[in-house]
Amino acid sequence: MASDNFIGATDISMRISCWNVEWHRRMSWAGEQIIERLLADDPEIVCCPESYTDFLGTGWHGIFSQPDYGYPITPGRRKVALWSKHPWHEIDDFGSAELSSGRYVEGVTDTSLGPVRVVGVCVPWERAHVTTGNRNRALWEDHVTYLRGFKRIQGTANSSHPVIIIGDLNQRIPRRRSPERVFGELEDALAGFDIWTQGAVPGLEYQPVCHIGGSRHFRATLRQGYSRRSLGRPLSDHDGISVAIDI
Repeated sequence: MASDNFIGATDISMRISCWNVEWHRRMSWAGEQIIERLLADDPEIVCCPESYTDFLGTGWHGIFSQPDYGYPITPGRRKVALWSKHPWHEIDDFGSAELSSGRYVEGVTDTSLGPVRVVGVCVPWERAHVTTGNRNRALWEDHVTYLRGFKRIQGTANSSHPVIIIGDLNQRIPRRRSPERVFGELEDALAGFDIWTQGAVPGLEYQPVCHIGGSRHFRATLRQGYSRRSLGRPLSDHDGISVAIDI
């Protein structure tokens, strides 16, 4: 998960942003604040875990994870939403039966750096189906199961395009409070990718749990965080993040 390759930007770069929006609607006060911040830096790709399918509105091309993520279904809600300025193809909202349902979507889209394969994820948090939902899991059980499934499908993927990994990993990098064995599973799942949002991100008080990374075709030139609070009020239970990359 090396991420020490931040160098000077070239003439061609691409901005990518991610923010878990905690189910806010686009016309709510928090939703409008989040959208304004996300789009101010002119990203080409945006990921919003825990979002509605209409969150970014017209002018964007969206692909989404399946609606059933193991909890009661609310129309329009998705655990992973990916948007691009260009249409998507080679779309997969399943991934593998080893992944928890409704928490994965990928597709290929054109960008200023050429076609890229974007993989959007929302790894279950430590208490998924422990005290809510099915209530039949141990702490971190669904989280670890997802990471192992993700490792297998990415390890066998034969992509003809550079890859972006983006979404809610529900762990800080480097490890902060997750058990060592669980963090080890995350490291294994992300082997072969650089994670550009690990460590302290400018603009944030804490390390993020949402992350952006990719295959080693890319190099990151800038990192930026968006605080989860505005005017003393909460926008989300997650901070937002953004990176600029080039090749």
